[in-house]
Amino acid sequence: MAQKLFLLGVLLVLLQASALTQDAKSPKPPSYCKPCLFYGGDFGSVQNAGGIANEEDILVPNAEVLVPFDVPKTQQWEAIGLFTNDLSNVDLLDPKQAIWSISTGVTQNNCGTKLVSGDSRATFKPTGRSVFGFNEYTTLVKIKAAHLSPGRYWLTTVPECTKGSSCASARYFATEFTGKPREPFGPPEPCNLSYSTSDEQNCTIITAKGCSRFSAGVLGTKKAEGTLVDLDGK
Repeated sequence: MAQKLFLLGVLLVLLQASALTQDAKSPKPPSYCKPCLFYGGDFGSVQNAGGIANEEDILVPNAEVLVPFDVPKTQQWEAIGLFTNDLSNVDLLDPKQAIWSISTGVTQNNCGTKLVSGDSRATFKPTGRSVFGFNEYTTLVKIKAAHLSPGRYWLTTVPECTKGSSCASARYFATEFTGKPREPFGPPEPCNLSYSTSDEQNCTIITAKGCSRFSAGVLGTKKAEGTLVDLDGK
């Protein structure tokens, strides 16, 4: 009897270890990134969080953060949505739109080539996180499917607030973090390769000790071995 109990205990430990290993190897994207191709992750603590102006509003027009992401060599992507997580002192967009783009070839003082871009209807929903007196919101747009071959790209999703009375003092900052992100998904976000611009011409690289990254992502499907599938394998 004692031997059976011992063996049962060993089996339970092994099953628990297997489950933990499986969970560690199967990260889950945030609920709003569905189907999800890439998510840079959440900031881990107040100490490693920050923000860079990312807004089209009365106070600061034309401020954009370009966030890098990689399509793996073995995949083809069809992007159908983009988002950034932005720290803001208001809880709205007015109009309910965001400027967005996917670019290639971005370097210092060169904002590269926009493959696709637009000014589209956007949702602006709280993530439940906050820092420095600002609440964080997800600015998300759906886009016409954009085919992305293997390589490096940069995304923008810029909140708009140019009409209502609240826009007179509205500010938006793309959530930046250093160090290890919480709950990233897909290919790792390149380190210290984001850029900021205020005129869509001269981009300035954003770097930080410990690696600067941004909380942003791409929705869509990937093409693997001739079949389009979502990241849940459906």
